[in-house]
This record gives sequence, structure tokens and C-alpha cells, in this order.
Amino acid sequence: MKKSLTVMTVLALVAPMALAVPASAKSTTAATTTAAKATSHTYTIVSAKTFKAAKAYHTKDARPVVYKAAVAADRPTMKLTTKGKLKAGTTYKVTKQAKLKISAKKNQTYSYVKGQGWVVASKLTAGKFKAADGVKAKATKTTKYTIVSSAFYKKAKTVHTKDARPVVYKAAIAADRPTMTLTSKGKLKAGTTYKVTKQIKAKNSAKKTKTFSYVKGQGWVLKSNLTSGQAKAAD
Repeated sequence: MKKSLTVMTVLALVAPMALAVPASAKSTTAATTTAAKATSHTYTIVSAKTFKAAKAYHTKDARPVVYKAAVAADRPTMKLTTKGKLKAGTTYKVTKQAKLKISAKKNQTYSYVKGQGWVVASKLTAGKFKAADGVKAKATKTTKYTIVSSAFYKKAKTVHTKDARPVVYKAAIAADRPTMTLTSKGKLKAGTTYKVTKQIKAKNSAKKTKTFSYVKGQGWVLKSNLTSGQAKAAD
């Protein structure tokens, strides 16, 4: 009986499309980890289940590591190898779950994210991602600055975010004096490419000067939180 259950557990994970990753890239596809950084671990499968209907889950600020899996055909083991990361603040579909024995005293549950790979279940939150997940209402902050200088680019500059999700501000610029009031409104996505069209250097009440870049279609972001060029898989 025990052997039959073991076989059923393995079959549940190697069912069609369980481990496949689409060849075509999508906006939500996990960034590929370079071979030099890839690590692998083999775990014993404790239990596994497949959902009748895919369940919606989302990531928040962090970018969970994604693993590709190789399930043994003759024994209840799963080999997980790092392959990249999910995007932060993004909705995904989960179709399977597997509980693995990662140490003598600890089990850990992994979820299969459709089209991506396996992710530690605790790194995902049930339901669709909402803009409110980025910045809570009570965290909204308004700061007034004196504008020192400004620049408008003839051609938009390409920048990107890395693992972190920088805060985005909406601005209210006075018409009769060189002041700008910034109010937090959310966060950019991690590992994403954006376009910058303007830049303002401003000084706060403590006489500290900061430089803000205007991200097209988003708002103002601290320049130091953006990196020149397009986002790459290695980021």
C-alpha cells in the first residue's frame, strides 16, 4: 500500500506540463539564473496534490526564487535547481503543490507557478495583486522641497529597477515659486525597464539635496534607486 501511494505521489508531479517551461518569453517570465550561480538540491517527496482549477497568487515586494524540478521515476524524490526569480508585485497561477522533506525535522511546501517553476509556498500570497499592496494608506508621506535645478530630456532615457521596488511619488509643483511637494503613491516593479523624461534636483527643510527622476507613466523616483539601461536576466 505504501509503495502504491509513493507511485501516485510521483505521478501527480510528472503529469503532462507539470515541469515544462514555455519556450516563448512573457512579461511575467522568471529571469534566468546564470549557470555559474545555479544550485541544486534533492529532497524526498512527502505528499503532493494537483488543483482542479488553477489558484491565483501574487508576489509582494520581494522576488521569490524559482526552481526547475526533476522528479525521479523510480523513487519519491524531487531535484530542485535554481533558474531565476519571479517579478515582485505580480499575479501568477498555481496549479500544484508538493511537500518536501528538506531536513530530518523540517518539511517545506513548494507551489508550482504555471509557466515559471516551483516556488516556496510561503513566498506567495493568495489572491490577485492589488496596487494597495505596494504602499499602505497610513504609509503615505508628503514632503515639501525647494527646487534647485531641473532638466528635460529631448529623448527619454532607459533605466531599470533591480530586486528592490522604489517608492513612486506624485508631485505638486507651485506655479509662483520654486517648490515641489511630493506624496508617495506606490512602488515600481522590481527587475523592470522604464523610461525617464525629466530630472529635478531639490532641497528639503533639512537643507539636504536629492535628485528625482520622472518615470514616464509612473511618477517621481529617487534617481539613486534607478539603474541605467534595460533590465537583464542577471539582475
